[in-house]
Amino acid sequence: MLVLVVGLGVYLGYLNHLINSRFVGDTWALPSRVFARAAELYPGLPLSAEQLIYELELSSFLAVFAEPMPGQYRQLGESLELHTRPFDFGDQLQPAKTIQVFFERGRISAITDSRNGADLQLFRLPPVILGSYYPDNDEDRLLLSEAEVPQSLIDALIAVEDRGFYDHSGLSPMAIARAMMANIKAGKAVQGGSTLTQQLAKNLFLTPEKSLLRKFNEAFMALILELRFSKRAIITAYINEVFLLQQKRIAIHGFAQASRMLFKRSVDSLQPQQLALLVGMVKGPSRYNPFAAPQRALERRNLVLKIMYQQGLLTEDEYASAVEAALGIVKRLPGVNPFPAYLDLVKRQLQSSYSSDELAQRGLRVFTAFDPLLQRNLELGLARGLQGFNQPELQAAVVIADYLNGDIQALVGDRITDYPGFNRALMAQRPIGSLIKPLLLYGLLEENLTLASKIKDEPIRIQQSNGNVWEPGNYDRKLHGEMSLYQAFIHSYNLPFVQLGIGKGLESLADNLAKIKLLKHEVVYPSMLLGTTSMSAYEVSQMYQVIANNGYFTPLTTIRSVADQDNHTLARIPLESHKLFDQASMIQVQRAMIGVGEKGTARYLNQRFAGRTLAAKTGTTNELRDSWFAGFSQRLLAVVWLGRDDNSSINLTGSSGALRVWSEIMDLQGFESFKLSRDDNLAWRHINPEDGGISRESCTNSVLLPFPKDRIPTTRSRCQ
Repeated sequence: MLVLVVGLGVYLGYLNHLINSRFVGDTWALPSRVFARAAELYPGLPLSAEQLIYELELSSFLAVFAEPMPGQYRQLGESLELHTRPFDFGDQLQPAKTIQVFFERGRISAITDSRNGADLQLFRLPPVILGSYYPDNDEDRLLLSEAEVPQSLIDALIAVEDRGFYDHSGLSPMAIARAMMANIKAGKAVQGGSTLTQQLAKNLFLTPEKSLLRKFNEAFMALILELRFSKRAIITAYINEVFLLQQKRIAIHGFAQASRMLFKRSVDSLQPQQLALLVGMVKGPSRYNPFAAPQRALERRNLVLKIMYQQGLLTEDEYASAVEAALGIVKRLPGVNPFPAYLDLVKRQLQSSYSSDELAQRGLRVFTAFDPLLQRNLELGLARGLQGFNQPELQAAVVIADYLNGDIQALVGDRITDYPGFNRALMAQRPIGSLIKPLLLYGLLEENLTLASKIKDEPIRIQQSNGNVWEPGNYDRKLHGEMSLYQAFIHSYNLPFVQLGIGKGLESLADNLAKIKLLKHEVVYPSMLLGTTSMSAYEVSQMYQVIANNGYFTPLTTIRSVADQDNHTLARIPLESHKLFDQASMIQVQRAMIGVGEKGTARYLNQRFAGRTLAAKTGTTNELRDSWFAGFSQRLLAVVWLGRDDNSSINLTGSSGALRVWSEIMDLQGFESFKLSRDDNLAWRHINPEDGGISRESCTNSVLLPFPKDRIPTTRSRCQ
């Protein structure tokens, strides 16, 4: 007997240890949450009612017709009235507030406080939650704390699954006996006698196998859970843990996540029929899957509604209305996280910027630069652009950033933007082609050349160290004679840049890539002059951030700040911004990039966005395997890559492929024209780009370019 008692004690201690490892430490109540930027609303802001509704619904605001409660909004003519929930921004605790936002011609015209009618000059909208996860196991779940679980969900779940939940101590002998009788009568297993606590124990710690040992473990664990934790804690853990859906290879656990995915709503805003469908799916997620078996799911939902009515959880009118309602689910089950590529980068940057001890804390609040409206325009523009190519296997990666402060505001790593697979924006390393030329041009300008310098487009043969001969050519396979460096750049001719680069140009290019930590190889080959270096879209964005920002390097980041559960900010990532390159030379590069969009390989921009100024560069790799485009307006930098995962030809150049996608995105987003900075070391002159000579402004093909004051062209060109 003593041996049995000691053995049982050791065994129970082991089960208790398992429970401690998973259940103790605020595991369920305090997930780490990642937030988008907080939208600042003010009169004059370019924002339509439709755009604001999109962001509100991402935050699970519910549209109503009566006066809105917290988390609700309604349309009143040309205005929106919304009732926000309280939110702690760190520097300000904003209470729940009801405001009315008025719109006129696509802009906010006024904001008023609904309680007293006072005008508001600024209102911060609580940010959208991008996702929740645990840094120690990299899970991504949307979890509810005890206070966040709606009572209606608890009542419905108990009414259907375990009516004696508040009376038993983990096991229900009556339920077990009732199940045994039903199974004996049917001659097979048709009913289970497990309580919600037993189901939680099974879900958390045990396998789904049907055996006496598993039932034995399940029973003892249920007793330990009931002994150590409150009923509220147990039901909350169950609501967060229960398996409800399967999205491809990912199992969806928890009512909060399933509600967002099936109905695009938070659990506290579900209608009775929606709540009943989720509760009904607990019994058999596969059997009652509303996509695979809609009729069976409807019947199960209506049975749950009947039980809720019989238990007094619904009135007769509510029950009649709910039973007649359609399932009301989304047409296509979205990804677990609607923005997986961005959240992936957030997690990577958290791990590289904060200590493991800091990230191990529960309840972290991660504030990012993510802009939901810009991301929406990116996704819509990408879909429109890809539609024109009719290539289902064509893949894409896009990065959009504010090049002044380094904020990455939107990002996709797959043409199916909510698919959490291979993140091509970060992981796909592909040759960048002519996207290397702006940095190469910078090095040449530093070597005392100017945009007006005369160069020749002629054949070249280079003997390499391994004995092979490299004979590069232009993309159009033609020779174009003598021209200015500016002309060669905007048309992206290869041979002139190889001619110039085999001297100090190659060495300076390697040095400049090393400065921004993008030199990938210790051995530098001449072919690097034509962009054989492989980079990801994220790395290309970092290179162009320096170019767009007048030579000032700012690391691209998603993270603005990280705070603990008490809103104490952790050690911030230091904001770097230091000068790496000469501003005057970089302004000359920017002016040449403007020419690419005016009359060069990206002249489509001049047709699409006539009257607006953009700086741009196209990139195409051998055999048309990769299509690249990088361009920037005032503050906004966007990089687009198109290609196939098997690296086969896509038959698209940078201008016929990525440029078109880029243009669709920027057209939807809207932008300010890029403005070149003033620099007193530069003088501006009109030249003839054909020969680099000074010309008059009235000349047909003259172009206004900047020059260092000690290197202004002296030759004159005949005016046409």
